[in-house]
Amino acid sequence: MRVLLRDSAVGSVAERSTDLVPRTDPVTEAAELFEAGVRGVVLRDPVRLDGRADAARALTLLRELGSRGVSCRWELRVEETEFDWVALSHLPPPSRASGRVPVDVSAWTDSWFPCKCVQREGPGFLQIRDRRGSAMECYTVSDPELVRAARSLAGGTTPDGIDSGTRERFADSGLIVRLGSLEWWAPARIRRWPVPAMAV
Repeated sequence: MRVLLRDSAVGSVAERSTDLVPRTDPVTEAAELFEAGVRGVVLRDPVRLDGRADAARALTLLRELGSRGVSCRWELRVEETEFDWVALSHLPPPSRASGRVPVDVSAWTDSWFPCKCVQREGPGFLQIRDRRGSAMECYTVSDPELVRAARSLAGGTTPDGIDSGTRERFADSGLIVRLGSLEWWAPARIRRWPVPAMAV
């Protein structure tokens, strides 16, 4: 990845090229990059949706960086035959898409806005707001087992580590994205509202 570092003291941008290999824990990695002052990331290699585990790690890194307001530039390559880009439309749009299934990058770019699919947490419950479709879907999760599972998934646990019944309930709501062989938790944990709350 090429990383852009912002000097917050003077508001200028200092750029340096740094090669980073995404780790197995992209949630922690995104937090560490943000704390280190990273405000822009370029993924050099396309994110390939072809059944490999590194696609889920790359998508999680994009989700987590985006939730912190970090600018992300990336390319998408779709090798799976069953793909609907709307399932990923809450991620920063790719600069380019290629592969077996056409992806309308212009429509993705035009429809994207911050906090499109997020979860926010309260004591013993969480709320999920999902605007990837034509209408906003709102879920309040208070069942302790579901709350634990959602928090665990947002923290980086893979869906196959979750009870199958819980997994199916989240998948039926589109919160676990299934794209061919890929299973991935979509909502990002919101850390601050970048726009007035009523607009999300």
